[in-house]
Amino acid sequence: MLIAGWAFVAVAAAVCLGAVLQGVLGFGMVIVAFPVLVTVEPELLPQSMLVVSVFTTMLIAWQSRGETNWFEVGWFTAGRPLGLVGAVAILAVLDRSTLTLAGGTVVLAAIGLSVWAPEVRRTPKALFWGGSVSSLFGTAIAIGGPPMGLLYQRSDGATLRSTVSVLSLTSAPIGIAILLITGNFEVVDLRTGLALAPFGLIGAACSRFVIPYFDLRLRPIILGVCAVAALGAMARVVL
Repeated sequence: MLIAGWAFVAVAAAVCLGAVLQGVLGFGMVIVAFPVLVTVEPELLPQSMLVVSVFTTMLIAWQSRGETNWFEVGWFTAGRPLGLVGAVAILAVLDRSTLTLAGGTVVLAAIGLSVWAPEVRRTPKALFWGGSVSSLFGTAIAIGGPPMGLLYQRSDGATLRSTVSVLSLTSAPIGIAILLITGNFEVVDLRTGLALAPFGLIGAACSRFVIPYFDLRLRPIILGVCAVAALGAMARVVL
């Protein structure tokens, strides 16, 4: 749905602020923008926001180029098809609301455990299953970022931003393709996304000015953002 007036201003501001966080972490734009989107125009989720995400993620990946761990990207990406198949299979037997509550609970439990648990080594096996879980959660309940964030919560900021951004590059196009195939993506969704994309790019570009501040507190921020994503998804179902 093409929006205008104050509704457009509110959504554009939310997208810009969310893109700043995404520029810091490599994910999180929709998490920040979600409260405004569901209040002003929930029809922007996920179609138009996926369009915005394509451009924003490309810029962030370019800004943080040179720090990508391509070995990890390869193993994480290898796990994505399994998660996609799993999401389709699970959605065939469970309704999305039940799955969202279950997925949100799993993310919150993982956050709690990660506070006290030792660091999870990013071995090929861990990366493969992390890619599967991220793909499953992203396809089924639209919170694919937290599994990535939890896996990289103890990495340095440059590696986090670069690697997670590259990993996210395929997520939005795949989501758009699925929506097109199922008949849930229209021209107006593309137009709205293109109209909002510059604000995502502005936020991503501005993120470099706050990166030094956030990098000092990176792990608590990641855990907090993941918790908000899980709670937001669950609240969508309950409310």
